[in-house]
Amino acid sequence: MLRLLIGTGVLLMTVGFGAAGWQYWQSLPKSAPAEPVAAAVAVPAPGVQSWLISPAGGLIPQAEVQAYLAQDRFVPTRTVRIERQANLVDLLAAGEKLPEPAFLQVLADIRAPKVADGLCPILKEALAEDCAVQSARVVEGSVDPVQGTALFQIELVYRLRTEGVEMPDLAAHVLRSDDLALDLEAGAEGTASPEAALRATLAAVSEACAAETVGEICRPMLIGFDWTPGQPVSARAGIAWLDPLPKGMFVAPPLDTAPGG
Repeated sequence: MLRLLIGTGVLLMTVGFGAAGWQYWQSLPKSAPAEPVAAAVAVPAPGVQSWLISPAGGLIPQAEVQAYLAQDRFVPTRTVRIERQANLVDLLAAGEKLPEPAFLQVLADIRAPKVADGLCPILKEALAEDCAVQSARVVEGSVDPVQGTALFQIELVYRLRTEGVEMPDLAAHVLRSDDLALDLEAGAEGTASPEAALRATLAAVSEACAAETVGEICRPMLIGFDWTPGQPVSARAGIAWLDPLPKGMFVAPPLDTAPGG
């Protein structure tokens, strides 16, 4: 009889806890989720070269070719990736309070897109023709109920401004690239917020593209940084540019496709 009473009590507690959680989840104002941006199928316009070659004479993988050339659409290999800490109270609607610790993960999951607010306008100010939030999600297990914080991963896709940019003869050039670790503390105009860190990162990318060792039409490919209040910002970027064919190299259009497409 005692076992039956104990078992019944545990079952009622479980049902009650689950019901409370469900009611809280239902009561949350729903933020519009960051919908994945579908990448268009690569269909080059008539007469537009859709291949590039490396300094060693091999074909550049199509994913990298699209990231560099396909500025008429979003492509999944041309992104800004940000990992940032955020206060959970900043995700609340007016008059709303934080839930019990057991439901903080639910709140963070639902409101994750809010942490990407204000980032696309900065990207468009600096270099992008268009920008969209590809994804925004909370890092699993990162919710700190004591500090009231969590880590979020944000991914933006973008198209570069290309008006007035005339491409040289692509068949007479090779695509070079470099992966950079960016020092934002040297000369950066503050990194006290993710927005400031993004501005500083974009400024560092522009400076890297202006270096004497970088050739024509330098473009960012991947950009990223990690931001935590009071901590140094870890930023990185991949850039690519065109250099003339090395002497003695002659290129014919490929008969087969490049790796990856």
